[in-house]
Amino acid sequence: MFRRTVWRNTVSDAVSSHQDQALNTTILLLKSFGPTGFLLREEGGSRNFKVLLGDPHTCTCPVFTREQEPCKHICWVLLRKFRLPREHEYSFQHGLVERQILEVLHGLHHTKAHRMENDPAAAASGTPGQALTDQEPGSVCRKVIQAQDVCPICQEELLEKKQPVSYCRFGCGNNVHISCVKVWADHQKLSDREETVKCPLCREQFSSLKLLQEQAKNAARLFTAAEREKADRHLGVVCHSCRICPVTGKCFKCTVCPYFYLCEDCWKKGCHPHHPFAARTKRREKWRLVAEDLSYEPMGATSHLENDSIDPLPEAVLGCLPTVRVRTGNRLLDDGQQCRICLQDFSLGHRVRTLPCHHKFHTDCVDGTLRKSNCCPLDGYVIYNPLTWRTSDQKTSPQLSSGDNAKQPENSLQDLFIPGVGLQDRNAKATPSCGSLNLQVQKSESNHS
Repeated sequence: MFRRTVWRNTVSDAVSSHQDQALNTTILLLKSFGPTGFLLREEGGSRNFKVLLGDPHTCTCPVFTREQEPCKHICWVLLRKFRLPREHEYSFQHGLVERQILEVLHGLHHTKAHRMENDPAAAASGTPGQALTDQEPGSVCRKVIQAQDVCPICQEELLEKKQPVSYCRFGCGNNVHISCVKVWADHQKLSDREETVKCPLCREQFSSLKLLQEQAKNAARLFTAAEREKADRHLGVVCHSCRICPVTGKCFKCTVCPYFYLCEDCWKKGCHPHHPFAARTKRREKWRLVAEDLSYEPMGATSHLENDSIDPLPEAVLGCLPTVRVRTGNRLLDDGQQCRICLQDFSLGHRVRTLPCHHKFHTDCVDGTLRKSNCCPLDGYVIYNPLTWRTSDQKTSPQLSSGDNAKQPENSLQDLFIPGVGLQDRNAKATPSCGSLNLQVQKSESNHS
């Protein structure tokens, strides 16, 4: 078959860079023109770009016009929309002939994956396609979210991205990110007179525009200030040497001593030199082992720690985190409020745990994660540090004190006290808190007596 574009055997540096951009950018699919034409918009942007697959591929963005190479929008369609592996030979060509495009459209480039395999969340939810029973009259059942299910607009995995979702109430029952379907509805230029939004999958009635607007408003409350912090601010982390909090920039973690962190300046000074360290620049990155020559050179591409969750949350601290049983009138019952781990709504009788960063989850969803990790699964906030943790902060916090809070035993401070380290106020530098100082003095006097 005659081909207009030259066939490539290897990916070029430009296309590889565009693939990286595509995989790290949220792009919304606003409209399809047949099976190979797409209208796209980057999240937060105002300009639309039209992509057409063919021989050659084309895009209306200025990068493609200038370079005449597959841009990030073309790469996004191939990698996200059609799930081509980035190393597949079809993913970096200037264009594809009709036979090759048909293979991409029908998914012949990959084998079907077992969606339930190694997925406890999906296994706990039931069999694939099982419907949820909580639905409004006249609507269809909401489909259970399975592993690898993607939003039809941004093409990102629902359980992986952990964004609030809505579902098609009068058509297919499939789940879509609330923020994405809101952009989709805005693109349709619906007026308040038009009561319903069309589903991007089945084109049936998705929901009323009023309900979608209410969901978007309520879902916005699920996003906390901690999520908006810069990625290089390691929230909740205190440098054990200079006591700066939070550590900003590169953060270093002792691989031997639990809950022991250093900022970059203190690490370079050689503080705590007798143990190896791991480091990361962003709080959601994996820890990487660091060479011993103070040069911050990672020890090879496979230098990630085998267990990324070095410090699990102590069981005593987990018991301190407040829980609420959802009752009638609770704002957690509003449309759009949901656990961002399982992406299911909060319902009457559910127990909800609140973390110090103010994120709320089903206790069944988050407790297992916290027993393996000391961080919030959404923003990476480090929950427990012996230098800053005080049970009184958790008991008296006005935002967290409602409902069935976990009551602590009188000797809970003994479980959290580490010999040689006083429990300190969050704003204190190196001086132990008064309560810790009195406790140590009394113990010392009893020893002398």
